[in-house]
Amino acid sequence: MKVPYAVQGFIFAPALISMIFILKITCPAAAGQGCFADNFLEPVFMPLKFLYKVFQNHESVLALHEPLFIIGYWALVGLVAGLCVDLFRSCSH
Repeated sequence: MKVPYAVQGFIFAPALISMIFILKITCPAAAGQGCFADNFLEPVFMPLKFLYKVFQNHESVLALHEPLFIIGYWALVGLVAGLCVDLFRSCSH
């Protein structure tokens, strides 16, 4: 049985973001000095700008849960992207 694209996106997006985190953590170069993962960090952390604007008064609590929020956000993005592909493929047949 084929796994729906929505489920694949829900799994793949957080895995990709986690891999970028691991690449950044294991990079021997200093920040901004040519590490491969540096190119992807700004788009990955973009949702945090929105989060800190909405919850301005609770920054200390948010700082503890940033990685969970980022993984959850990209899981949701992967789910929606996969759902769009599922719907597009079902309509085209």
